[in-house]
Amino acid sequence: MKLEISVLGLLIILLWGFWGFLYKYGVMKLGLLPTLLVTNLVYMLSNLVILLYLYRRGVSIPSVTPALLVSVGTILGVMASILFLVALEKYPGSIVVPLTALYPAVTTLLAVMLIGERLSTVNALGIALAILAGYLLTR
Repeated sequence: MKLEISVLGLLIILLWGFWGFLYKYGVMKLGLLPTLLVTNLVYMLSNLVILLYLYRRGVSIPSVTPALLVSVGTILGVMASILFLVALEKYPGSIVVPLTALYPAVTTLLAVMLIGERLSTVNALGIALAILAGYLLTR
């Protein structure tokens, strides 16, 4: 499992690394509003493909509280994405991207406090060091 999660994690890091760079480049070259337009058009087309796939697999919309919570999470993610582009328009990507990449620390703390996930000492130290890195990035 350690090799699998390491490879998967590395792939995600690389993809998000290119994503952050390309967003910064887009905002720099196009401006905020055209970048929002392009990204949302691509999201819309991507979502249509995903919806078609799910429909063909017979997946239906659940009518339970977790679906509502996921919907709220999606809205919060959209708001964060817009603020991310605003930040990229005003500040260097070399600061914005790593600073905003600290969001998993919030996710981890919420998971520990609200759903009882456990955090090892080493993991807690890693999160503390990541937060320290975020502080140092803003100096």
